[in-house]
Amino acid sequence: MLLADKRIELDARPASRRLAPVEVVMIGHCPSFDGSAEWKRLARDLAALAEIAALGFTAEVERLRALDEGASEAEPGDGALYALYRLPIPIRSLGYFQALFPQAFDFDGAYRSALAGRAAWLPAAVQDFFAGNEQGFGDTRTLWIIRVPESDGVRAFLPQPNATLIEPSELGAFERALLIERAGILALPDLERLLVPRALPDIPRVRLENPEAVFLPCGTELDDTHRERRHSGEMPAAEASLDPIDIVPPILRALARLRPDMQCLLTLPLDQRPQDELPAPSREFLDHIARIAGEVGSEAGGGATVSPHAELAEKLRHLQLLWPYLRSEEHPLASPCGLVAGMQARVSQRHGVWRSIAGRPLPGAALPWPPVTQQQATALREAPGVTVLLTRGGKLQVDDEALCAPCLPAADLRRMSAAQRAQEHWRSAEVMRFMGWLRRGLQALGEQLVFDADPRDPRPELALRAFFDRLHEAGALRGTRPESAYRIREIPAAESTIAFEIEIAPAYPIDRLRLTFLHDRHVAVTETRIEAGDG
Repeated sequence: MLLADKRIELDARPASRRLAPVEVVMIGHCPSFDGSAEWKRLARDLAALAEIAALGFTAEVERLRALDEGASEAEPGDGALYALYRLPIPIRSLGYFQALFPQAFDFDGAYRSALAGRAAWLPAAVQDFFAGNEQGFGDTRTLWIIRVPESDGVRAFLPQPNATLIEPSELGAFERALLIERAGILALPDLERLLVPRALPDIPRVRLENPEAVFLPCGTELDDTHRERRHSGEMPAAEASLDPIDIVPPILRALARLRPDMQCLLTLPLDQRPQDELPAPSREFLDHIARIAGEVGSEAGGGATVSPHAELAEKLRHLQLLWPYLRSEEHPLASPCGLVAGMQARVSQRHGVWRSIAGRPLPGAALPWPPVTQQQATALREAPGVTVLLTRGGKLQVDDEALCAPCLPAADLRRMSAAQRAQEHWRSAEVMRFMGWLRRGLQALGEQLVFDADPRDPRPELALRAFFDRLHEAGALRGTRPESAYRIREIPAAESTIAFEIEIAPAYPIDRLRLTFLHDRHVAVTETRIEAGDG
């Protein structure tokens, strides 16, 4: 942006890298006139390139710098680099996003629907993520952006079956998002936009009869004060969309297998055949989630089941469903994932990962659409388990961070009584976020001990005690003294293995969590298991 007579120029620069408790990844579209982006800006940002190369994209980073230095010989992947497709990019301000994709807010996307329009939802989600942070002092929130081509459609957002994270250059956008070690939240705003049916209206049309044209004498009065309904042959046919079974199970399996510490935010799709005055959540999608979630209760009760959804029941904790969408003067319809993920990252930074965002006013002037009553929010929260946005006192806020399934393995649920399984905190998203953060923290701690740890060395136990001492001091663990907040006991293991059993008493109403920390210095593997205590 230029001011006055161009003697002053404001140039958004990325902030220095500061570690955030929970980092967020968004995959979506950034429309532009010719599909390109300001790749030279990224090629000259050494700090951002270093973070991208650390994920395994060293070849892409070196090629970007070579192109910026004037490399003339073309290579097969240059087109994707010019557009910054499928490249995880760290974003720490809205200005830096606009500097990389200056046309994202001005150009329309290829997909258009009567209800959501044609604008892409990723730019609005990025704006919502950084909303309410005009000063930016002390803000360590980090947002990773992965741009995907619009021509790939819905499949660009979904994981590849049986993919591994060994060779980053061969991965799709979803798997590349899982390479970010500190990421705990994944959002897919433009996948939600593509799931909005093309012909779904804002308010259903009045269905009037449309008689065949006939010749009438002049002066005949016709009651035609309403627009007539077109013949069925004149309406464009709705395009076939993916079924819930093509969306939910692949996401659940990929996260459970590759990143069990992450959660995916997904807004409920709209029903293609609305029966009410306003659009409602897709009944087919809700039924599919309910069938999967029902297996949690059957397994917890010890009953045998042969349902094809049984293996997904435990994995459902990695999905946090949102409802409804947002509407403002700028956007006829938008995803709430930007506001929700931004508040989750802000609360994690200021108050702790173990804190919920429920009841906290969300920034901006957007309102939930379609409007939701408290009764509807309660029903969705209880079954199947949806995080609902409401307006209270003129402020937009989250009613409760609910999950569709308990955030504990089925083996732990079977050991609990029915009363313990019914406690609502086991279906709280903040509990799942805290457990994922513990996994990442202990994983990072184990990686620091790969080359210099000896099973007889007291430093691993001292490092663990320092880790949980900081948690107790921050208020994550209850108890007047650290000794009453956690217990660490070394487990006998093989000669090259360090194993500790850790019991902690979280500040929220959970009796006890049991952590098993295993580290093998010979194979450089660190594993953290989380189980629930029984009181």
